Amino acid sequence: MNETLFAASRKLLSKPVNGESSPEAITAWEGLCAEIKPKVPAQAFQTWFSSIRPIGFTEKTLSIVVPNRFYFEWIEEHYGSLLDSILQENLGSETNLQYILNTNGDSREEPIHATTPIPQDLQQNIQASVPKIKKNGSLNPRYLFENYIEGPQNSFARAASYAVGNSPGRTAYNPLLVYGGVGLGKTHLLQAIGHEALKKDPSLHVLYLSSQRFTQDFVESIRQNRAGEFNQRYQRVDLLLLDDVQFLAERDRTQFEFFHLFNYLHQSGKQIVLSSDRPPRDLDGLDERLVSRFGWGLVCDIGPPDFDTRIAIAQSIAEQEDGLLQTEVYEFIAEHFTKNVRDLRGAVVRLLALNTLTGQKFDKDSAREALSDLIDTTERKVSIETIQRVVADHYRVPADLLLAKTRTQPIAKARMVAMALATMYTSFSLKQIGGKFGGKDHTTVLHAKKSVTKWIKQDPEFSTVYQQLAHFLELAS
Repeated sequence: MNETLFAASRKLLSKPVNGESSPEAITAWEGLCAEIKPKVPAQAFQTWFSSIRPIGFTEKTLSIVVPNRFYFEWIEEHYGSLLDSILQENLGSETNLQYILNTNGDSREEPIHATTPIPQDLQQNIQASVPKIKKNGSLNPRYLFENYIEGPQNSFARAASYAVGNSPGRTAYNPLLVYGGVGLGKTHLLQAIGHEALKKDPSLHVLYLSSQRFTQDFVESIRQNRAGEFNQRYQRVDLLLLDDVQFLAERDRTQFEFFHLFNYLHQSGKQIVLSSDRPPRDLDGLDERLVSRFGWGLVCDIGPPDFDTRIAIAQSIAEQEDGLLQTEVYEFIAEHFTKNVRDLRGAVVRLLALNTLTGQKFDKDSAREALSDLIDTTERKVSIETIQRVVADHYRVPADLLLAKTRTQPIAKARMVAMALATMYTSFSLKQIGGKFGGKDHTTVLHAKKSVTKWIKQDPEFSTVYQQLAHFLELAS
């Protein structure tokens, strides 16, 4: 079946793929990869391009095989323009790129030591005797993809989660593990997957719960001598959404039980989605077999939202609460609540509650007063001088030149990066930050933030560097 999803030069075909790749296709694709590799981060190249196989190159059409539709859509959305330019430079402007999905079968590696499936007659008995799981009783109706604010730090996790929600158990991302700090939106993503899956197929048995709740259920089943019913209940799940898996650490019996449940669900083609506060390799106290299985599918992280994303989140929260704040108040909240979305939500809800109960209207100064106790507990302790020194060291420029009027390209870029980081990791206003950079005004700082946000979106290499600098300052805060 031929489906044209993008421009005329972009085609996605679904068909069996047999035989060896042609020498012409291999040569052409290797030439393109040699041009692509220096232009994207190493991890991105490994993730999105190393699994592609060239299959044919005839009549100005280069055919490549991709693992699944999500690969095609992600590559086209994020690297389509890059591919266009490289394709034209190397193979000519009339050359087309044709993607092919291999329909010979599921190419995913089967897990070893998996639990033997329950016989069909026993499954029927279980279904007749065990109460049905409430399909959406464990999901918060607010946690939808529609109101999940996307930014550079969560776009990959959001895209992968949306793909899983559209096709649970039918992508290569099984399990999907999303990790990141407290309050960055992991729970929102997990529950959004559940809502999206139920939207596509209301008959699915979807279960969201925390690892603490899973542990409590297991302990209670042992206490009441009802381990069989515990197994039956969880094995009937089509989509398991387990939050904060790090809390299974040091609980050997619970881990053993989850290990066998994981094997059963995975072998049965059921979808597993997990969240944690750390990547799998850093989850101390977990059985190595579990950690290994967490890496079978896709692991992606969520970082702290940048300034513009925080403003969008604050506005979205206000809209969900049927409230409205001034633009300068949203900016003030975004400047001071940088650690996570949970703290930011608390600030917005407090102002809206005060407005409803007292009728008080807020500008930046009154918002500062109303949120003073929250700001004290959330502000970062990194000095602007530290930020200037870290950025200057990275760009190999004298730190004092960041305060000067010099506008040469390396100095100007380093100064803008330092200003943008200062909005995230200090409690200073835009005007105060400008003053720390040789008396610049607040519009200069605002321009720097917008420019840096644009570079993050358009330049993967710059985005990687910026995240490294932010991570270093995170450790220093």
